[in-house]
Amino acid sequence: MQKIRSVSPSASALPSAWRDTAPHRLMLTALLNMLDNALLTTDSATRTLEHWCRTHHLAGGTPAAPAVRAILVDTPQRPCPDSLRVHLALPAQGEKALRYRHVRLMCGSLVLSDAENWYLPERLTTKMNTALETTDTPFGRAIADLAFTRQLVVAERLWSPLPQGWENTPIPSGTGETLDLPPQTLRHQAVLHQPDGLPLSAVIETYTSAAFHFPPPDMPDDQTKN
Repeated sequence: MQKIRSVSPSASALPSAWRDTAPHRLMLTALLNMLDNALLTTDSATRTLEHWCRTHHLAGGTPAAPAVRAILVDTPQRPCPDSLRVHLALPAQGEKALRYRHVRLMCGSLVLSDAENWYLPERLTTKMNTALETTDTPFGRAIADLAFTRQLVVAERLWSPLPQGWENTPIPSGTGETLDLPPQTLRHQAVLHQPDGLPLSAVIETYTSAAFHFPPPDMPDDQTKN
């Protein structure tokens, strides 16, 4: 498995086709809502990101576009947060039963998310554990045969393209300059379960603005300049 050092993903370093205009900020708000809703209503973040990548023509974006892959981040293991650990029904050995996996989910050269995963290898098959330890297979794809379900614990919005209270005041027209998108947009904490309810893993997933690394649609009469 390919490894990278522990550095923060910097989606903001990508060239942006979006501009600081009211129409573009409204579009980005709609897109952020679409992505968040898709991630919250499906059990596999990997499948959701693959669909998003292909639908929005990221990294080449044809139907044969590269699948989302996991790049292992070489970071020391850290304890599972209490807010997630309480949902895992750990065996007698407690925290020692958990294995830690930190990856970036990539579409081509784009980092779509940074994911920390604490899983229980004894609840997976040998084949699944081997895939997780020796390949770049995303966790959701590696354990897909278990038909797992996803329980949301915490969902956070880390960015809003529009100012707070925008619906009650005139939306600023903006500068019309290139809009610098922030590195992080959403963060979800969740627990994955077998169909019988037995917990398999806990995850913290932080999503980046690289998901919006595509040109905005054309506006009639170039309204984005208004």
